[in-house]
Amino acid sequence: MAHSRVRCVEHASALTRARSRTLDIARERLGRSREVAARARATPARGARASERDDDGDALDRRPSDDASTSTSALVPAFLAMRRGSRFACQEFVRRASAGRRRGATTAAARADAAVFGLSPVMRMGVSELDAFASSLAMVHLTMEFMGEGMSGDGERANDPEARGMLNYIEATHKNCDEGYTLKRMELERRFANTRATRASSPGEALMRSNCKLTLLTREMLELERGIASARLKLTAEEQNEEFISASVDDVEMESQAQVALGWCTRERTKARSLAADMLVGFFSVLTGHPVGYKSFVAAARAAFEEGISANELTSALEAPEFDVEGTRRGMFGRSADAPKLFAGFVTTAYIALEAEGLTLPSSARGDEELFAYADHPCAPEDAECAAPLTDEQKRRAVKGLRQAIDAWLQMDRDALADQVSMSLSEDEGDEDSAKPLSKSASSSATTDDSFVVLRDDGFVASSITLLAFRHQRNIVSFVVDDIARSRSPP
Repeated sequence: MAHSRVRCVEHASALTRARSRTLDIARERLGRSREVAARARATPARGARASERDDDGDALDRRPSDDASTSTSALVPAFLAMRRGSRFACQEFVRRASAGRRRGATTAAARADAAVFGLSPVMRMGVSELDAFASSLAMVHLTMEFMGEGMSGDGERANDPEARGMLNYIEATHKNCDEGYTLKRMELERRFANTRATRASSPGEALMRSNCKLTLLTREMLELERGIASARLKLTAEEQNEEFISASVDDVEMESQAQVALGWCTRERTKARSLAADMLVGFFSVLTGHPVGYKSFVAAARAAFEEGISANELTSALEAPEFDVEGTRRGMFGRSADAPKLFAGFVTTAYIALEAEGLTLPSSARGDEELFAYADHPCAPEDAECAAPLTDEQKRRAVKGLRQAIDAWLQMDRDALADQVSMSLSEDEGDEDSAKPLSKSASSSATTDDSFVVLRDDGFVASSITLLAFRHQRNIVSFVVDDIARSRSPP
């Protein structure tokens, strides 16, 4: 093991020296790209087309959902998922924030909108949800400005001490990245630190770590768009033709297929992948109890249903590592392996509810609503359960069993169901859905013969993953009903 560690250190040192040699060339390319970006901004039509590029710089077909994905309603779920610890959500937040920036969105306007969507202004250990949201969004916008994508009026930031401080932080972070302090190294150091940590990170520390990820991911996104990242690797391989250089290129390409905030994920954004990403972000934000999480999840599920994408296609578009969260999480993440299974169950729940509420089954389902709604969970390579997949008949039985519960929920009085759901939603992020120990306030009562004592613990629901999952599934059904009712109501 010691020998392998020495090799890893030597490998990292060699890569650092290689990056330094190509840094000047990369900066020269960056300067040229800034001139191109400035010319694009001077021409609105070209600027609009430049904002609709994929990770490889190829033009994307404009879809009606593109504008919606850049709104604050799309940013808030991604932010909440980041707060929950989702690594996957970091890149989604950068993607949505940068797209909104290119369409003229501002941090101040988004902050005001976020308050309407339920983010709390209450200070908790020096940081409120609204402040953290504005800080995260400003980090992406200012990184784009630092990289040469300034907008009209950005010069006024010179008089803003907070913006100047953030720009100085961005400059220092990028310089450290050039010297080898990358997202991968930051994650390794965080894991080593957690093994020795005696206390949990404060909200301020978590926000600083999140902002570091956001600025480096934004930098990688812009460099990929401009061809700088690939030029660095290729030029390094040409200058130093050694085995570890070619291996490092392969590692970067392989690791970029999973979106875990260790580098910008370059996986192809198919329609199924895009909608699955929206649902995964919604899934993580659902676990915070915010209504916007449910709305985001249900909206993406309905869009996929109407597009004829099966539930299994959605879960197959995601990788098991993309469900990872930072640190130790309670409640829904009592075991990290639970997350993909819960997600698959939520997807199936949404599909069954959509079909039960009268949404026309698409032709791609071939009349088999059970198989169309069934979703296998994304499997890790070592997952023993995936070695013996279910038969089609077993999948149909599982969906029919869940359908009975959903039909029972749908038959309940709609007003009573809506009241119960609204009571279960948290107004702040909080830990309402996390495990709590048996409190002294738990009431107890005894039978008349004193033969046994029954303890009533109101925190039990919050300590059971199964009961939490049922609560979220019931809420998803309610939001499906509300979404369909709104679309059918006259304007």
